[in-house]
Amino acid sequence: MVGSRSGVVAAMLLLAGVARGTAQDHAVNLFVSGGAYSALKDVNAIGTAQFRRGFTIGGGVGYEIDRNLELRATLTGAQSQLLLDGAPSGVYLNRYYVAADLKAGYPMANGIKPYGLLGAGAVLLHEKGSTGADRTQGFAHLGAGIAYVVGTSGLSVFAQADGVSYSLAEMTSPNFDRFSAIQFDLGASAGVSYRLPL
Repeated sequence: MVGSRSGVVAAMLLLAGVARGTAQDHAVNLFVSGGAYSALKDVNAIGTAQFRRGFTIGGGVGYEIDRNLELRATLTGAQSQLLLDGAPSGVYLNRYYVAADLKAGYPMANGIKPYGLLGAGAVLLHEKGSTGADRTQGFAHLGAGIAYVVGTSGLSVFAQADGVSYSLAEMTSPNFDRFSAIQFDLGASAGVSYRLPL
């Protein structure tokens, strides 16, 4: 009888330890970032219209399923200026991305964590200064980065590259209604993240 009770107690302690370890794997991450934004493709086929390098800023929240996988919801804004025949114009395109991503990473012993991102969402295209001519469509997202955990503070710093794809077709704003090219853009950003264990 004593042996049986000892076995039950040992099993309960083991299960409690596993549950505690599993719970520590779950966390919520809050993050913000900003950096440069570049279009990888000309706006028209003859190459007389391009986007100048612009900027991006964003943030979001993530839920860690475990130490390697995280579900993320993000909001990112990006702006770049239109170049016509190589000369800057007064025309700017703003992009507002709302995305859901799956982040997969591998934490290393030295605090460095390389990771990749795959997701999709909706992007709102808005010509700066225009009214009633916004265009919303779906987009695909692929990214990769590297993070560094700052001790046991819960803070991390990271550098990340993001590729997105969308189309200028069906835009009705004054300076973009003549364009229909599929765009491939690249963002390069740095940011900070804070981890809240659950």
